[in-house]
Amino acid sequence: MNERLQLFFDNIEKIKLYFGSDAESFAKHLALKLTVRNIHFYYEDYENVQKQIKKHTKWYQFARNSSKLNHAYYVHFAKNPEQIPKVFQQYRTLPKQFNRGEQSYLTAMYLNDEAAIIKIGALMHELKQQPSLKFSSFATHHCAILATRPEESHILANTYTQYYNKLITDGFVRGNDTIQTALLLTVGTGTFCANTIQHVKELMKLIFSIEPTLKNCHYSTIGLLALANFETNQFPALVDIHDEICRSLKISPNSCNTLLLATQIYTANEAIGDLPSYNMDFSDFAYALVNDDFTSNHGVSDN
Repeated sequence: MNERLQLFFDNIEKIKLYFGSDAESFAKHLALKLTVRNIHFYYEDYENVQKQIKKHTKWYQFARNSSKLNHAYYVHFAKNPEQIPKVFQQYRTLPKQFNRGEQSYLTAMYLNDEAAIIKIGALMHELKQQPSLKFSSFATHHCAILATRPEESHILANTYTQYYNKLITDGFVRGNDTIQTALLLTVGTGTFCANTIQHVKELMKLIFSIEPTLKNCHYSTIGLLALANFETNQFPALVDIHDEICRSLKISPNSCNTLLLATQIYTANEAIGDLPSYNMDFSDFAYALVNDDFTSNHGVSDN
């Protein structure tokens, strides 16, 4: 069995043992994010992260009582929980335009200095001007992820629009799934990449060869595979991982998210876009931008 796939199954088992019946709603999601980063779940590490969160927050603060944030901080800081105090320091520097809540705590994980905060604000402003985001907006921590790229805010916003428009032209349906895929491609390349779009087209054909129609839930899978320069001759190996996941976890193979889940495991060791050139960790990219927790929330919020 694929080593990374075995780690995924092992993590699910350990998470369920530690959290009990409560883990049913998040075990796959948390296990996958740990697996992508090649982390084994250890309850001691999880509790160390929780101790850091409690030590640096008041009893009434949102971060202390949010399971989602506890999981997110564990994934990011399992190997270095001593960085958590710095994150809360960055959180306290966020200006009033950032709502105090889940999004701000997630955003703080990607802040290094005041310049980063300024760039996020500028990027949010630029993105609001894009026609496809007239009635929607990106989650703040998604903007923070995008802002870690070296390109200037107006260039990133323009790249997003180019990708969005090209995806629509090539057959994607207007809406949140296409918005999210355009963001995925923008974070992966920074500037518009014709080769990436060509990969998207080839992967669309591949999906059409096995499905009568291209479903919206396949969009992020296609985007991620395109950034990983996935070739059609690799598809059998991806299918094997997908089938093993469905068989072992007793999940319907018709669920779109199972292919996305398998894709992240398969591409975890791949060079995604140009991310390695500016030291962005794949797990940061995947954790924040790719939805696989078997919910309908894809990170784009309706106004």
